Amino acid sequence: MEGKGIFLVGLLLLSIADISTAQNCPKGSPKLFVFGDSYVDTGNWPKNVRGPWKEPFGKTFPGKPTGRASDGRVLTDHIASFLGIESPTPYQQRDASKGIQQGLNFAYGGSGVFPTWAKDSLTVQIDQFEQLLKENVCSQCDLDSSVALVSTGINDYSFYSAAKKGSNDGLPAFTEGLVNQLAADLQRINRLGVKKVVVATLPVIGCLPLHIIPPNSYQNCDEESNKNAMIHNQLLQKAVGKLNIDDGNKNTFVILDLYNAMVSAIDQFRQDAANTEHKNPLQPCCSKSVEFICSAEGLCSNPKSSFFFDLAHPSDNGWNAIYSFLQGSLNNDLKA
Repeated sequence: MEGKGIFLVGLLLLSIADISTAQNCPKGSPKLFVFGDSYVDTGNWPKNVRGPWKEPFGKTFPGKPTGRASDGRVLTDHIASFLGIESPTPYQQRDASKGIQQGLNFAYGGSGVFPTWAKDSLTVQIDQFEQLLKENVCSQCDLDSSVALVSTGINDYSFYSAAKKGSNDGLPAFTEGLVNQLAADLQRINRLGVKKVVVATLPVIGCLPLHIIPPNSYQNCDEESNKNAMIHNQLLQKAVGKLNIDDGNKNTFVILDLYNAMVSAIDQFRQDAANTEHKNPLQPCCSKSVEFICSAEGLCSNPKSSFFFDLAHPSDNGWNAIYSFLQGSLNNDLKA
């Protein structure tokens, strides 16, 4: 009987502790943790390596290179703004004495779900996040109000294509394995304590200038690449649906439809081009590059008139247009 009394007292103390912890978590701004590639990297790319830390990157905003693969903002900046916070500090620029503040950005340009052109794959980025949690860099309160943004996969397919010398042999099996690994990574982020995990679909890959070979004059997208992207996105949609079912239908995992947002933005850009200074949306501002990195010598006179900044990345203007088509789903999925 005495043992039972001690057990009940123990349960009561645990309950009080849980209530106390919940009450000690002030309702503050959310924390954003970012994982992925150059579409969301805001400064983890090495400064001593040619790329987004060199001109003409950052020309439109803030007027100098910031490590973003654009002339201005990227997807991360828009999601952070939607959440009412500043863009989280890049992992490589973190200051331990200041805590995590708005969150942290682990994304690394050139990376993929699997090891690709860059060393920091999605698994490595999540390892970095987990290590910081072990070091108590952020509290349970931080995680209780957290959102993860994951945008990756483009480099996996370009790496695969290069290895196969352009052949699509084995692509269906590769896509299935890639999506399965991505789903496992999303689940891992959630199990580390992040309450809402947002994953972007592949963009409309076949419309990236990289896949449009002149003398096409940047008029038509590569439909085969777009078809492959849609297959990936369909599998991702199913995988995310299963994750939510396994999680008790809490809508913990959210799809950000980057593909259709980009299609809509490009279509709108085409219409605007007939009446404004906007140029053909498929023609990049930076047409001269060295190993796919924009060179200042090939920069257009007005990046603000372009949808794509270089061969693979939207411009500041392009991301603004894409974000305008994402806001509706963000209102439904992140403000609930």
